[in-house]
Amino acid sequence: MTASVPSPHPIHKMDRIVTLDVLRGFALFGILYAHMIFWYAGGPLPQETYQLYKDLGSGIAIGTYMIFILSKFFAIFSFLFGLSFHIQIQGLVQRHEPVLTRFGWRLAILGVIGALHHIFWRADILTIYVPLGFLLLFFRNLSNKTLLIVGSLLVLNIPTKCAELISILLRDQLQLIQEDHKTAGAAYYEIIKNSNFAQMIQHNIHAVTEKLTYQINSGRGFITLGFFLLGMLAGRMQWFVNIDQHQARFKQVLKRSGWILLITVLVGIAFGATTFALKIDMQNTPFAGWIGGFILEIFNTSLTLIYITGISLLILKPKWEARLSPLASVGKMALSVYLSQSVIGVFLFFNIGLGLFTLTSPSQNALLCIAIFATQILICRWWLKYFSYGPIEWLWRSATDLKWQPFYNRRVEIKLNNN
Repeated sequence: MTASVPSPHPIHKMDRIVTLDVLRGFALFGILYAHMIFWYAGGPLPQETYQLYKDLGSGIAIGTYMIFILSKFFAIFSFLFGLSFHIQIQGLVQRHEPVLTRFGWRLAILGVIGALHHIFWRADILTIYVPLGFLLLFFRNLSNKTLLIVGSLLVLNIPTKCAELISILLRDQLQLIQEDHKTAGAAYYEIIKNSNFAQMIQHNIHAVTEKLTYQINSGRGFITLGFFLLGMLAGRMQWFVNIDQHQARFKQVLKRSGWILLITVLVGIAFGATTFALKIDMQNTPFAGWIGGFILEIFNTSLTLIYITGISLLILKPKWEARLSPLASVGKMALSVYLSQSVIGVFLFFNIGLGLFTLTSPSQNALLCIAIFATQILICRWWLKYFSYGPIEWLWRSATDLKWQPFYNRRVEIKLNNN
């Protein structure tokens, strides 16, 4: 780390690591909430399923998901992936190790983990990250200006919005690839509600096509790559090496994002009021749906940047440092925590486990989410007292280096050797 004025806060001795771990932990909570709220479904459900519970608590839980969670936390995770990519590549360069083969092998192993995870739960994100991660190997030498421009265009989903506009003009259709959500939702409902383990696995394997179609139609692949690039840019600019030195930049991004968010909300309200007054059906009026989607993309991007910069600045404050630091333990074991969340969610709601699908309300699921994540914090804090990495992280590192890595942390190893 570059030399700097000593920070009065002990957490800032390793600003880069702790801040990123806190952000990862924060992102993992949002990802868990996003999946828990609708019974850990990794695909579409029949429309009536989402309307089963109309109590106030469920309304608040769903509203929180729609406004503050949906599409924001995967974006934070993607930003952190790009930033970590830069850090790892720099480490390989400093050690004079071959970047393409070394990092390519690391990604390939992650791809195997992701494929196994997808077979178990169809909404796995690692199988999307890996091919996009290979693209980063070819983008890593782009200039800062190019990274900023391309990354910004992608996070705003501009390529997809252009393709949608062409589709509207030529076919009078907003959707790029036609999907039968009704049939797909009914099929997935049966899988969650009534299938055995073998049927669930078979369905997940065949769901790869639906997954790719969703990535194209929603533009999620472009958005993910865009946040990869912005994260790589932030790493190159060393913003997270010592946040104290970059407070002005963080505050500038936070302020601008806040203003854009406010303007977007006002425009969205005006647009919604207009469509309501003119009785415009958003689903059957492609251009109106296109405008609404574009407003939503700007809203999501702005709030994502507010989360990233806001939390990074809050960590500089002693009281908030103490409140947020427990998230760091989860962030240090991000891969293990992410995979374990899928196991817990599937076991709770699917027929192969407790079968609570539709038996609990979204409000109850939100409370379950908080309880599960609090438990994960406690387990991670306990685990890191004895071990250097999470179990999946340890396996990943060992497979990357083709040799077993030390499992216990240094303090425990010394104690074991002394005994």
